[in-house]
Amino acid sequence: MIPTTTVVAIRCPECGKIEYISVSLFSFSASNGVVLKCSCGYEIIKLTTKKRQDFWIQYICAMCEGRHLLKVTRSQMWSSETPLDLLCEETGIEVGYVGSREKVREKVKKQDQSLAEMANKLGFTEFFNNSSVMYEVLEYVYDIAEGGRLYCTCGNYEIEVEIYPEYIILTCEKCKAAGKVMADKEEDLQLLKKTWELKLTRNGFLFNKTEDYNNHNY
Repeated sequence: MIPTTTVVAIRCPECGKIEYISVSLFSFSASNGVVLKCSCGYEIIKLTTKKRQDFWIQYICAMCEGRHLLKVTRSQMWSSETPLDLLCEETGIEVGYVGSREKVREKVKKQDQSLAEMANKLGFTEFFNNSSVMYEVLEYVYDIAEGGRLYCTCGNYEIEVEIYPEYIILTCEKCKAAGKVMADKEEDLQLLKKTWELKLTRNGFLFNKTEDYNNHNY
């Protein structure tokens, strides 16, 4: 079976969110390209093709804020096995991926882990009171967000993250509600791991537990 739908995952340089966008091979006409936008409305990628055989990917890079151009074949663009890496030409860092949804999500998760390792090598761990706990807290919060279980009661899913030495602050970009997640002690991590859903309110978070889904205000 030849796949005709692919997924583009790329970090938006405007809002910072990783956006997953499905693209069909049949979206391309003979003369028009396909423009992909973030949910915030920012145009991230433009795709053009020649006879649906060769494709050009123009994307705005979240790392250097420049515009990069990549030429790929149809088999690279619509591969179900090996995702295509979208790189920042200045830093060599992966800023996006193209491929099947499952494979792309795997790549995004591995990138998060590699960025944590990079932060460790660059000495950012000295900024945190407990770097190992902080990295695990960030990874767990990311997993909750990826599952659509991090949101504000106003209905907004665009949540901004600010990182401090012993905690993170999550803020709703729409109504400015904010909540604190501690990341200083092992107990903080274990408490978070019991959480299935994070709901931001004007008074902080409602932590919905994995086991019984009881609500607790923090």
